[in-house]
Amino acid sequence: MTNNDELNDDFERHIELRRLLGISWNAFFARFGSLRPVQVAAIPPIVAGNNVLVTAPTAGGKTEAVVAPICERLRAGHWEGLSTLLITPTRALVNDLFERLTRPLSDLGVVLGRKTADHAIVRDDGPEEFVVTTPESFESMLTFRKQKLANIRAIIIDEIHLLDGTPRGDQLRLLLQRLRLFLDHLSGGTRTLQIVALSATLPDARRTADTYLGPAAHIVSVSGQREIEAQVITAIGDDRERTEAAVIASEVFPDVRKVLVFVNKRKLVDASAQHFQYGRFATASVHGHHGSLAKSERENAESRFKSDRFSVCVATMTLEIGIDIGDVDLVICMDPPFALASFLQRIGRGCRRLQGKTRVLCVASNRARQLIFEGMIEQAKLGIPRGPNIPFRRSVLVQQTLAYLKQVDRNHRTNAQLQRTLTTEVCPPITASVLDAALADMTSQGLLDRRNEIFQPASEGWTFIQSSRIYANIESQPAEIELLDVETGKLIATAASLGSEGNTVRLAGKSYDVVGTEGKRVKLRAAGDATATPSYQARSLPYAFDVGIAVARRLGVPDNRIVAVITDDKMFVMTWIGMLNNAFLAEAARQDGLKCKPLPFGLCLPADQSSSVQAVLQKCVARLADSVLARQVPVERHADVGPYFQNFSDSVQKFARQDWLDHEFLKRWVDQISEVVFVPLTSDLAQDILAVIKP
Repeated sequence: MTNNDELNDDFERHIELRRLLGISWNAFFARFGSLRPVQVAAIPPIVAGNNVLVTAPTAGGKTEAVVAPICERLRAGHWEGLSTLLITPTRALVNDLFERLTRPLSDLGVVLGRKTADHAIVRDDGPEEFVVTTPESFESMLTFRKQKLANIRAIIIDEIHLLDGTPRGDQLRLLLQRLRLFLDHLSGGTRTLQIVALSATLPDARRTADTYLGPAAHIVSVSGQREIEAQVITAIGDDRERTEAAVIASEVFPDVRKVLVFVNKRKLVDASAQHFQYGRFATASVHGHHGSLAKSERENAESRFKSDRFSVCVATMTLEIGIDIGDVDLVICMDPPFALASFLQRIGRGCRRLQGKTRVLCVASNRARQLIFEGMIEQAKLGIPRGPNIPFRRSVLVQQTLAYLKQVDRNHRTNAQLQRTLTTEVCPPITASVLDAALADMTSQGLLDRRNEIFQPASEGWTFIQSSRIYANIESQPAEIELLDVETGKLIATAASLGSEGNTVRLAGKSYDVVGTEGKRVKLRAAGDATATPSYQARSLPYAFDVGIAVARRLGVPDNRIVAVITDDKMFVMTWIGMLNNAFLAEAARQDGLKCKPLPFGLCLPADQSSSVQAVLQKCVARLADSVLARQVPVERHADVGPYFQNFSDSVQKFARQDWLDHEFLKRWVDQISEVVFVPLTSDLAQDILAVIKP
């Protein structure tokens, strides 16, 4: 095909898409010279009314690719009332999308609204036609104001990869099912609900599409991962020394005016933000951003970072997702995140103006983290590997059962009605036996009352419904102190405690004097140079499965090979399959009388088992065919089992732990092993393995 032929084809596609979007074209695309590949691919199936999962790299124009054809259908079909919900993971993204969509939807005469804890929709018969919201506010509307959703024709799920495989994703699955059944009830089954989802790269797009959109859903997948220009350094020392090393190392990247720095802990934002005002960034404005800062403080940091021409922002995962913070010239990661998806989100925030390239400086604190960074960079070019299946969390049924009973008239349902609403055969399945066990347990715990096969909320259930727990499957934080500006009375942040010194404190790089305390309210005044930082409630999970795969590939270990290192009486057997799977293997080994300890990337076994490593692993996996063994593994230490796991009795908790065992995955893994190699202790590979044992 000649260049002229390609140009003709592009022109014809352009004309056809303009025809398909006869109403919405000008509002969304008239000011652009050409369409992005994802827009060319996604618009036809969406405007045709199909359920579609759209996956594409960051900054690929996905939002317009989805919203434009939905608005075309909305206007062409004369949809009445509130017809479309755009569900996105965070309130900050709601606000960002609301601002981005205000102009094109206004041009179309579509009334745009937003629904979060910060922005209410007052009237059920209000004028909104298209509402941007979160899963929790979607829950609020369906549970307490379902008539507001009576005319819904389309659901758009933004950044679905951030919800999939989490308790909030499990909640969203059942919310969509409850909405479908509600609309079927109103229309007699004649109305079709279109669901479209947007995502960055997924390890198994078909599974995600089946789970949320249904097995008939189309998948539009556009490649084009940007080139990664990366530097990895190791910097040891205190926060200031590591920060200064990062600034010096950044000089290999020219023309840097905007820098986004990621750290893994809120305390590091507080402590290190101001240290970045050094070297080439000595005159830059510096901002801090994390989840315990007050909303006004976060929004001010976002706004200032976006508007300042020469600026550094130090953030936790709160800025991983697509809030508009303008062009970023360089991303600095001060330590590796705990999952490859998080790393992709972080590096995807940078260098969008470079068209096809992202620049990242990775600053490791030791050899293990250097190896993890190097592995992540290479794996990022290949995509996220497919890992074990994540189950539906039984604990979500606590919240969903009570929310559904509040939603329905007279607040009661038969077992059959609950089964129809809260079970599914789509993977990961929610079986009738799982729901029955949850209902029985909730009844015994005083959350439900059961009379003649009819369930309704009991006294404790109504207490749950009347609390904020009814909206969410997010871990609530214990009561915290409030840190207030004494001059304005405004909240600056919340924290578990002030830390050790008590008379001064540093927040997001700014220093304050503590001038008074009233109960859990602490008054602060801007001051000189504080060093102490608050303490925060925090829980960290181990490195994800995909990080282990990335490190193995970095070390040149093929999938069919087990490498092991012997030191004294211990043998470290590297599996690379994640802490949770290693915990299952260790439990099976202990059942055979072996001392075995799970590690993030492997197992610690007695050295006297060196002649039978492969046989031991095969026997462990075979033992796990009896999944009862998995009930003994403290899964809640290694995975997010949801905030209501503790509401269950011990017996149901054991079944919930068992759900996390993916025996088929372990069987495939052990069957591919064809050799075990013992690495000499003096070799570089052995030293690297010993380094990553406890990264």
